[in-house]
Amino acid sequence: MSDQFPTRLAQLIRDCLLGGAIGDALGAEIEFLPLSEIQRRFPEGFRELPQHDGIRGAITDDTQMTLFTAEGLIRAAVRFDGKGICHPPSVIHHALLRWLATQGEVPQTAIDHVGLICDQRLHRRRAPGSTCLDALRKTTSWGDRAHNNSKGCGTIMRVAPMAFVAMDRVAELALESSALTHGHRTAQEAAAAWALILADLAGGIEIEKAATRQEQSWGAETSRAIRKALQAPRDGAPETVESLGAGWTADEALSIALYSCLCARDLIHGLTIAVTHSGDSDSTGAIAGNALGLIFAGKVQTHPWAQEVECTDLISRISQALALAMSGDTDMLGDKFPGC
Repeated sequence: MSDQFPTRLAQLIRDCLLGGAIGDALGAEIEFLPLSEIQRRFPEGFRELPQHDGIRGAITDDTQMTLFTAEGLIRAAVRFDGKGICHPPSVIHHALLRWLATQGEVPQTAIDHVGLICDQRLHRRRAPGSTCLDALRKTTSWGDRAHNNSKGCGTIMRVAPMAFVAMDRVAELALESSALTHGHRTAQEAAAAWALILADLAGGIEIEKAATRQEQSWGAETSRAIRKALQAPRDGAPETVESLGAGWTADEALSIALYSCLCARDLIHGLTIAVTHSGDSDSTGAIAGNALGLIFAGKVQTHPWAQEVECTDLISRISQALALAMSGDTDMLGDKFPGC
C-alpha cells in the first residue's frame, strides 16, 4: 500500500463531504420557502452562506447523519480487520442511533457514548426527517430493516461515505444501509445509484458518463429520475429544476442533484442551481455538493465558504479516519480518532 494513498483518498473524501456540508448550509434557511420568496430574498444569488438557527454556515441533519454514517463505516472496518465477523449495516445502524440520541431522543437499544456523539455541536435539532426519526425510534435490534413504505430522501442525503468502500460493495452496502430507515425500494435504489455515481467521480469518470452507466441499472422510478436529469435543458433555470420534482423523495432528489452537476460551471454555480427551488433545498444542496466536491476536486477546500461551515474540523478528521480505514491502515487510527 502506497504511503500516498490514504492522504490522496482523504483529500477526495474531504472534498466530497465538505462540498455536501456547504450545499447543506446553503439550503438550510430556504428549505421550506417557495421559489418566489427565495428569488425575492436573494435576487442576485448567494454571495455568502445564509444564517440558520442563529449560525452562519449551520449544517442540518443531512450532514450530521452523513458524518455518523462515515463513523459507522470506520468502526466496521476496524472490527472486520481480522478480528471476527462484522456486519457493516449493523455497525452503521448503531452509529445512526447515536445520531438519534443527539436529537434528544432515547433509542430502544443500548448505545455507546464515544466518538461524534460527544461533540455538542451535533446536538442541534434542525428539522430532521420524520421517517428517519420514526424508523430509528422503533429500532430494537441493530441491522433490522425499517417497516415502512417511505421513499423519502433521507437515504440519499447520507449515502456519500459509501462511495469510498470497495467498488464491488458500494451498491449492496448502500441498499442495506438505506433499508435501515426507508422501506421503499426506490429510496434504496436511488441512494445506491448515487453512491455508485460518486464512486465513479472519485475514480475520475465524468459526471455524464457516470450517470449514463446507472440509467438502465435500476427500477422504473430511479431510472426515470436519471433520464430526466440527463435529458432536461442545460439552462440551470429554477423552472427546469422544478420540472424534476421537489426533492422530498429520493428519486427526485437524485434527479435535481444530478441535473445541477450536469449544468455546473463551478462549485457555487452548481450549488445555487441545486438549492433554488420550492422544495427540500438543504438536502438537494447537500447531495449535489457531495458530487460537486469531486467534480471540482481541490476547489472546495480553498473556497472561503469552507471556513464558514459548521464542523469543518470534524469533516476533516472523519475524512482522514475513513481514508485510513478504507485503505486498511486501521492500526494507525489509534487514539487520534476516539470512538473509531
